[in-house]
Amino acid sequence: MQNISKLELYRIFIEFIRVENQRERRQVNRRMLSVFFWCFLLPAILSVALLVLIKFGALRPSARVHLDWLVLIFPILYSVYFLSSEVLKEVPKAFRTGGLTLTLGQALKDGEWRERVIDGMKKSVTATPEEWKWILSSFRIDLKTMQYRTRYLTALAGAVFFLIMQGIDSLTGEPPKVSWERNSVFGWVESTNTDLSQFVGLALFLLLLYLSGMQTYHSLKRYLNCAELLVFKETYDSSNGE
Repeated sequence: MQNISKLELYRIFIEFIRVENQRERRQVNRRMLSVFFWCFLLPAILSVALLVLIKFGALRPSARVHLDWLVLIFPILYSVYFLSSEVLKEVPKAFRTGGLTLTLGQALKDGEWRERVIDGMKKSVTATPEEWKWILSSFRIDLKTMQYRTRYLTALAGAVFFLIMQGIDSLTGEPPKVSWERNSVFGWVESTNTDLSQFVGLALFLLLLYLSGMQTYHSLKRYLNCAELLVFKETYDSSNGE
């Protein structure tokens, strides 16, 4: 059998993760497409159609008051459908067996997923235990680098957007409305509603950015756990064989 370098084995390992992750993403993408259609596209089309009909006289101008309901009704209906199909159906079972049983059931599903991934990983990546150790060490380094990159980008984005907001405020030339509020610790404190809303929006944006990066990190770490279980299984089997 032709010898394969460790770098080539690592490339095969990364390609396996990419294919498996892409397979999972297809289901998520279908759900996101459904959300986009029912919550954004369809309300937008119907809203534009309503405005066009009002403009050309097919409907009375008073029909414009129903525009808000037309925008909200489809997201509400889709939310009710999603809750009833994904969440509410588990409520009776939770009352009968308890929340711990549902948690353990999810753990069993995760175990089945790991078993499937381990079998596929074993077929795709043909490596010795020593080569597996090198692959795992390399992947840990890459995951740690990804974690540091997420923190760095979050801090950098916060600094950049803060400077942009300060630049916009300086260009407008309008002084912010200042109000004084009494504080039990600091006495009278100067506060501006505009700055507060900007900082809250910036904080929420940075939080979503950080959580998005960490979600990718934890999603990839699952494959690291599967590879570690595979190495443990092969080591255990080889020790029993000896």
